[in-house]
Amino acid sequence: MTLDYNINLGEPDKQTNKFNMIDLSNYYQRSPQKSDSTPSERFPNNHVKFSALLKPVEWMDSLYGLFGYQAFKLKNDLLKEFDRAAPLDKYMGTEEELRQIRTLLISTIEGIDNNPFISSIGRFLIKKMGLNAIKTRKKVLQHYHSNKEFIEANGNFNAPVIITGVPRSGTTLLHRLMSEDPNTRAPYTFEMEVPIPPMGLEANPLQDPRIKKAGIAISTISWLAPGFMEKLAESHLWSATEMEESFLYMLTHNGVNLMFNATAGKAYIDDFCRIDAMRPLLRYERMFFNMLDAYRPAKSHWTLKAPLYASCFPTFFQEYSDARVVLTHRNPLVTFPSIFRLMESWSIAFDKDGSFDKHRFGYFQKIFMENFLMVPFNYRKKHQENEDQIFDCVYEELFSDPIAMVKKIYQKFDLEYTEAFEDRMKAYLLNNRQGKYGRHKYSLKEYGFDGKSMYQEYKDYMDHYNFDIPAKIERPDSFDFAL
Repeated sequence: MTLDYNINLGEPDKQTNKFNMIDLSNYYQRSPQKSDSTPSERFPNNHVKFSALLKPVEWMDSLYGLFGYQAFKLKNDLLKEFDRAAPLDKYMGTEEELRQIRTLLISTIEGIDNNPFISSIGRFLIKKMGLNAIKTRKKVLQHYHSNKEFIEANGNFNAPVIITGVPRSGTTLLHRLMSEDPNTRAPYTFEMEVPIPPMGLEANPLQDPRIKKAGIAISTISWLAPGFMEKLAESHLWSATEMEESFLYMLTHNGVNLMFNATAGKAYIDDFCRIDAMRPLLRYERMFFNMLDAYRPAKSHWTLKAPLYASCFPTFFQEYSDARVVLTHRNPLVTFPSIFRLMESWSIAFDKDGSFDKHRFGYFQKIFMENFLMVPFNYRKKHQENEDQIFDCVYEELFSDPIAMVKKIYQKFDLEYTEAFEDRMKAYLLNNRQGKYGRHKYSLKEYGFDGKSMYQEYKDYMDHYNFDIPAKIERPDSFDFAL
């Protein structure tokens, strides 16, 4: 795909907020005023209509603009908050490794600060989310160090079951099913959004007061941005009491929110793929779950899920040498447009209306997402020593009989499979049919890609898992098995 936006625009300098020239080819959006013969489907309007209560945010940004400044810049405030925890994070790695995290954070926030296509309300919300997440990191580190002796004596976060793979390949379904095992422990969304104080042994998870705190954040977004949560739920249900992506939250705690990967620009995406910040971030994660386990231990094992693990397989197996990994697979000609649509439903909400460009957005997301596909595939060719730790789960087989797939995984890793576990999985499947919260329709073509070309690009992977060019992209209506 050709990047054709090679013009510059006045935008605030990173240090002074004064306007300088920036390269718009770093971003996926286009000028909202641009008009040409391109079909309008390529440039969808924002599905979110912000509440009038957020109007003062726009007024403040306009006022700043009169004096040549930009309101709600991230860099100074987020870095200041991040650095407040510096005395507590030395156990995560060497000075150079810790510098890698900070460098990645800077790349993220500079990319967002320099993006002229984010709306004032979008920038305000991104900053608020970023500050809240980094403050959470500090609270976690403070609690850990204040209770280090107890946590290290009682925490036993070992040999977790890790579910990973390309997003939209069944990782969420599999994770939420396997989390129904009474003997496992999987993190609730509210535990990662409001982790302190950790949940106690006798506590009822569904009566935890942090559910209300996490729920307030979700309901506030729904109230201030009608349409946002509804559209997101068509692809992924986000709820305080559901199990969620562990490593995604760990990066967010450190100021690197991957939901804004394209918003931060291509330079940030390149940095993310090049900078080796994953090692100390994985150590932060192990510390985090060791802390949770110390207060409420898993009876057998922890079950975590995040597609992001797949993109850092070499580092992952060095830091998680004891992990049992379920690697999911689905035809990338189906998963990629599904990922693009999910990420579109998130990203477009923060953009100026009319600036979203599907083709360029797809190009940016493909650069990022193909790591989830090819890094594990190429790593396994050279590292047979980890094969006993990996179970391959193909989406079609999972979808045709999810319970049978879980049984195979438990047999592979010699985990206890109980009747109570199976009954709970059946109940979950009955209550969570595909499309319950709406359904997306998507295609490669709408994001500027051709199936034949993409097949050739990933031919080794496609042939290895017997994937063909689909006649049409269509998600199954429901689970095809008898409960």
